[in-house]
Amino acid sequence: MTLGDPYFDCGRTLYVDNRYSSVELAEKLKTRQTHLVGTIRSNRKSNPKEVIKKKLKKGEVDSMRSDTNVLILKWKDKRDLYMISTKHNSEMIEERIRGKIVKKPKVVIDYNIGKT
Repeated sequence: MTLGDPYFDCGRTLYVDNRYSSVELAEKLKTRQTHLVGTIRSNRKSNPKEVIKKKLKKGEVDSMRSDTNVLILKWKDKRDLYMISTKHNSEMIEERIRGKIVKKPKVVIDYNIGKT
């Protein structure tokens, strides 16, 4: 929180990997008018068990939004991918990859752009 202090309260979006992300951090950042988007580890204690334990087939999505408006999303690609966002919903977007059209969650597309 100390490192990001100069950037808070401006409506920015912070992109983080699973080492730093948690529901608690997302809630703190929301109080500072800052969005959080990132990957999240499946074993974080505040993750909704219904989403984490659900078995998905390739291309399927499951998600849940907390009372504080934090989205936890699980998407099955080659393996399970867990995302957290205070900015997105579970919207799917078509994307062209190597000549094929693939559906991905918008949060995944934005994360891949924002992390660079």
